[in-house]
Parts: sequence; structure tokens; C-alpha cells
Amino acid sequence: MQKYYLAWDDSRHILGIASMDRQHRELMDRVNDLAEAVAHGCDCEQARLRMESLISFTQGHFVHEESLMREYGFPGLETHAAEHEEVLREALTLMEALSPGNAGRAILVTAFLTDCAENHILNEDKELAQYLLGKGLS
Repeated sequence: MQKYYLAWDDSRHILGIASMDRQHRELMDRVNDLAEAVAHGCDCEQARLRMESLISFTQGHFVHEESLMREYGFPGLETHAAEHEEVLREALTLMEALSPGNAGRAILVTAFLTDCAENHILNEDKELAQYLLGKGLS
């Protein structure tokens, strides 16, 4: 079974906002935990529990980011928040697709989550972090 994995790389992933960097590292660890479990054939219920934990953490992370955006007047707040909503909606839909005996879907879920986490950090959040750094936050 193919395993999807996110490798933290300080030169790529550290954005300079300490709270976001800590949460991004935790997010990647949780995605990797799910991917590791799926790669080793965990049962559907274990995968769903890990996915629920990941989604819960991600919701909190998004709330934190959006509060920073509001506090510092980030002009892309509405667009960024809409992207957060879309990611959570897709993750919840994928979690519902996790069913016993369907390892193929579990692999697709982990592939989506690894891509999503990587893109979230390197694209949307990089822009946000640059803005926040310009406002003096670190």
C-alpha cells in the first residue's frame, strides 16, 4: 500500500509566525499519523478517529489564523476563510467515504490531506505570514 508523507523542512515551511509554525508542524504530524496508520492497514474506525482528531485540530488552527487576519486587517480574509471552509467541507466528505474494506478510499483520503496541508502552508499561509510579518507580528 502506498504511503503519503509530509516531511517538515524548516527552509520551506517556517513562515516566521511562531504560533502558525507550531500549528503547521502539528498539522503535518497529524496528517502523517493518519497516513502511517492507513499504510499499515489500520481498521476503518481507527482511521476515522484519527481523521476526526485531525479535522478538530484543523478547525482550531483555522480559527486562530482567521483571528489573526481580523486583528491585523488582512485584506484577503474573506477569500482565505472561504478556502478554509472548502478544505473542511472536503475533509468531512472524505471522512464519510472511509468505510470498512475500502483501503483505496483511505489512500485517496491521505493523498488529499497531504497535498492539502502542503499547499495550505506553502501558498495561502505564506502570503498571510508575509502580511503579518509586515505588521510586526512574529
